[in-house]
This record gives sequence, structure tokens and C-alpha cells, in this order.
Amino acid sequence: MTTTTSRPTNALGLRPRSQAFRDVLASEWIKIRTHRAVLITLLLGVVATVLVGAQQTASNTHSPDALSDPTYLTQFGMKLGVIAFTVAGALVITSEYASGMIRTSLIAAPARTRLLTAKAGAFTSLTLVAGLVTSTVSFALGRVILTSAGIHPALTERSTLQAVLGGALYLATAGLLAFCIGALLRSPIATMATVFLLYVLPMLGSSVAGYLPLTAGMHATIATSPMAMTGYLTLAAWTAAAAAASYTFIRLRAA
Repeated sequence: MTTTTSRPTNALGLRPRSQAFRDVLASEWIKIRTHRAVLITLLLGVVATVLVGAQQTASNTHSPDALSDPTYLTQFGMKLGVIAFTVAGALVITSEYASGMIRTSLIAAPARTRLLTAKAGAFTSLTLVAGLVTSTVSFALGRVILTSAGIHPALTERSTLQAVLGGALYLATAGLLAFCIGALLRSPIATMATVFLLYVLPMLGSSVAGYLPLTAGMHATIATSPMAMTGYLTLAAWTAAAAAASYTFIRLRAA
């Protein structure tokens, strides 16, 4: 006689929902850790942000900005880094649709909203860490440059800490926004074109620039900005709206 073992089930003979989600999340985490294009894009974003921030800081050590808001100079590279984080967000989801791998994912995890949540969770975990590393290293390197010019910004100051943490949240949330747009549009080209439009519209002098997510969210990286919280909430609202739309459509459309 042989015996078999099975995973714990509830009273209806079904696996617990939390356990099933944990399995899906673990699977998505493995995928994202081996997604070379996403990892390289994020790495380039981190490096570019730090270098641009250092260059901007070194070039403006004697400018009024260095005295009024030195943290702004150190975080200046966020304007470039956000491009890499949004591209990574688009690639995470649209590459599966482009390759057809989404069908395999849905066979392994038929609950579509759970799968989408796991993908978003795995990606956001990665970008939060990458964003925090980016903003912290940018500040640390910029502080070394500013200190040599007699300016001493301190991370213990509330406004400075807000800008550094705000930079991490800005990059991660912008990446999640691109992910949600990608889940909605499914096309890499369409997704990147949409995100690019959101990025460049303010540069064209649009009257709605303050309401666009990537521009408004940048205020979270500026220590002296009175719009820091409002700006980040604007970005978060756009992300929530894109997430709601993507969750709705993933249930209605075929893979």
C-alpha cells in the first residue's frame, strides 16, 4: 500500500488563498530576477541618475540652488533615471505578451488578478530597493561634492530625508505606472509611446503639465517644494487609475 502527501487544504478541499498567492509571487520573483533586459535597464537607470546628479552638483556648487536647496542638485538625475524605471516597468509585462509566455503563466496561475498582483508586487519590490539605492547614493556622492565647497546638507534634516525617500518612491511608482499601462495596452511600442508622451508633454509647455504624473511626482524629490505631497499623490492617483483599468481588462480579455 502506498501513501501520498498533499498540501494543506481548507474545509472545501481547496488550497488556502494566501498560500497560492505566495507560490505565484515566488514564481514571479524568480522570473524578474532572470529578466536580463529589465535588470540591465534598471542598472543603467541607477548609474545614470547618480552620475547626472553628481555632474549637476559639481557644476552648481556656487549657484543659489546650492545654498537654498542643495538636495535638489543631488537628486537632479531623477529626471533621467525615471525613463529607465518606466521602460523596465513596461518590459516586465509587455515582454510576456509579445513572446506569448503570458499563456504559460496563466496556465500555471489561472487566477488572472492574482497573477497580475504578483507580477506588480515582485517588480515594485525590486524598484523600491533600486530607487532607494539610487536616491541615497546620489545624495551621498553629492554631499561629498558640496562639503568640499563648504555646504553641509544632512540626511537627518526632515526635508532632506523626505527628498531622498521621495526619490525612491517616485522611481518605484513611476515604474509601476508604466507596468499598469503595459498590462492595459499589452504592446511594448504602444506602452513606451504612451509613457514617453507623458514625459515630454510638459517640455512642450502644456498647460496641464502640473497634472501629469511624471512631472508632478518629481516634486517629491525636491526638499523645498510645497508641492511634494500633492505631486506624489498625483502620480499615485494616475497609477491607481491605470491599475484599476488593467485589472478590469485582464479579466475581460483573452490572453
